[in-house]
Amino acid sequence: MKINVILVTYNHAGYIRQALESILMQKTAHDVEIIVADDCSTDNTVDIIKEYTDKTSFTFNFLSSLHNAGYNKNYRQAFAACTGDYVAIMEGDDYWVKPNHLQNHIDFLEKHSGASMSYNRHIRLFAGQDREEIFDWVDARDHEQVTTEDLALGNRIGNLSCCVFRGKHIQGLDQKLFDMEIADWMLGMYMGQFGPLLYLKDATTAYRIHDNGQWSRMNGKAQCMRVLDLINEYDKYFNYKYTEAFTKHKRRLEILLYGDKSLKGRIKNITPGSIRKFYRKLFN
Repeated sequence: MKINVILVTYNHAGYIRQALESILMQKTAHDVEIIVADDCSTDNTVDIIKEYTDKTSFTFNFLSSLHNAGYNKNYRQAFAACTGDYVAIMEGDDYWVKPNHLQNHIDFLEKHSGASMSYNRHIRLFAGQDREEIFDWVDARDHEQVTTEDLALGNRIGNLSCCVFRGKHIQGLDQKLFDMEIADWMLGMYMGQFGPLLYLKDATTAYRIHDNGQWSRMNGKAQCMRVLDLINEYDKYFNYKYTEAFTKHKRRLEILLYGDKSLKGRIKNITPGSIRKFYRKLFN
């Protein structure tokens, strides 16, 4: 069995050692290929990664890029390079905290053959604030099954570094996805078309939140407004199959933005923290 680990990087020199070492510490009997998808970093991120190529039995595949392609195109190239039975993702400023991260996902997916992918609870690390948080687990089981409709009610994934996909679904990705902002939410909903997602209790991923992050650098209001735009795009992509669920999610966000009495009222001072509390309340 072969596992692709996509290592997505851009100017992650300050974090990449921890990310890479957390990949190399994984205990698995399967073949692991690390696909390095660096989007033309201007720092020494790639040089640091190359220091490790002779220190492991895992193989490396460095994708070539002549110019900065941006988030979507970088992922598109990385997914196109995957040939494994399973595909995991590591974004260069995150890391895995346990050596059984990969094997735990594979064991669950092997046991639940109808599932399309899995994702785990993760630790949210706030750079420069010396604090962390993790969503509570209220289910008595060690995993929960999640559908596309569940995700249409709100993003329950929250980070690509906690995701493992069946390779056949990655190899057959609809290329129209890359015309939109995909990330974890849309990929999860797309994968739900092939079978339920498995949400795993064990928190084996650390997601670093900092000002240079793709999402975390946005303020709360901008995050809400962006999600409202994405809902319209995603609803159209799924041919309005999940309109009812998407509409419920939109309504919650509009209440968060404008209040419940009138959508014409003054916009509140929404912060990323209030967005996190919103999702915690919604899904715990």
